[in-house]
Amino acid sequence: MVKKKPIQGSDKVSVTFEATPDNGARTVCVAGDFNDWDPTALPMKQRKDGTWAATVRLPKARSYEYRFVVDGERWISDDEADAQSPNEYGVHNSVLDLR
Repeated sequence: MVKKKPIQGSDKVSVTFEATPDNGARTVCVAGDFNDWDPTALPMKQRKDGTWAATVRLPKARSYEYRFVVDGERWISDDEADAQSPNEYGVHNSVLDLR
């Protein structure tokens, strides 16, 4: 899931990514075209309720593709994303629309 909050007086949006992977996940990160698909660039922190979250500021007026990376090896899509886009690996990337 993604929560979006426009930053007043800015061309950016505060975006909070939230994920609830299977129990036992040790690390969860967000990889996307906004960080060159680096599986470690945006680590998420686990909340007391078990969800994982990370916030980043992104320029608006475009869309972004992303996926969650669990324990450095399992890439999962966000079923609650704005849309899904097929990728070259035969699965779908999640789409965040800030237009």
